[in-house]
Amino acid sequence: MGFAEEWRSVAAGGGRAAGVAVAVGRRDGVVWTDGPELLFPACSISKHVAALGALRLVADGVIELDADVGDYLTTWRLPGRGTVTVRQLLAHTAGLTENWYPGYAAGEPVPSLLEVLRGEPPANTPPVRRELVPGATFRYSGSHYSVVEQLLADVTGTPFAALMARLVLEPAGMADSGYGQRFPYDHWDRGAATGHRGGVPVPGGWHTQPELAAAGLWSTPADLVRLELEIDRAVRGESALLPVELAAQMVTPQVPGGFGVGAEVGDGYFGHTGQNVGFSSFSFVWPASGTAVAVMIDDDDRMDTLRALIALAARWYG
Repeated sequence: MGFAEEWRSVAAGGGRAAGVAVAVGRRDGVVWTDGPELLFPACSISKHVAALGALRLVADGVIELDADVGDYLTTWRLPGRGTVTVRQLLAHTAGLTENWYPGYAAGEPVPSLLEVLRGEPPANTPPVRRELVPGATFRYSGSHYSVVEQLLADVTGTPFAALMARLVLEPAGMADSGYGQRFPYDHWDRGAATGHRGGVPVPGGWHTQPELAAAGLWSTPADLVRLELEIDRAVRGESALLPVELAAQMVTPQVPGGFGVGAEVGDGYFGHTGQNVGFSSFSFVWPASGTAVAVMIDDDDRMDTLRALIALAARWYG
């Protein structure tokens, strides 16, 4: 039995194989896809892309990786004491408020990014502030990437979605990817997946995610594979997208048990996982075999299936 047959068996074990999409790629390109050819929310893989965009600005000399974020933030200030660096935000070691962003259901008022940062109505999450000693501890939180999003807006004066398109999505060949709730409507010909919770459609459809850098990317498994293979090329010094010394930071844990600068780093692989209301996903590359695998599921209650698919991919390509 090959990977494709095993993949279909594992996906079907979750009860709704039709809601699972996959892509497998090697260094010469995407080689295999299966499942619905729809747009999916990329969930927290949004952070992975945002980190790459921020590192491109580091490479261009626009920002410095180890500079205090206070040197760049102008429209909002991070409450609390202690220096927080761009590196710490990207690696989740800045010790900020522990936030997971559930988004906003259809018909609910949607806050601006500044209202999210301040924890002001109609935001449904607490304000972002320093809580732990910066640089000492890994604490995964969407808060870090909301600060990154505001910082990049302040520094460049460019809307985040347009900035990421220019810095990452277009040069990486991710033609079916974009940030913002309007993206699936503006690309209606592609179609978009319907989110589920335990097999039941999410009432009202997709939740709006104003926290774009943390959770607001729409994509496809094939595009995510292109992303991982491009980062893999950068790590090997073969990409014009990012210098090798910065790519190395992405795949080097910044504290024991933590992430690299914008990437989950495991035993022989790197990439990112994600979960939004109604959806879950992963996007990993195994450098030893030069193979990337991305899976997107239209249900947030299928983490067992997601973990089983990660294990399957690792067995075949790790």
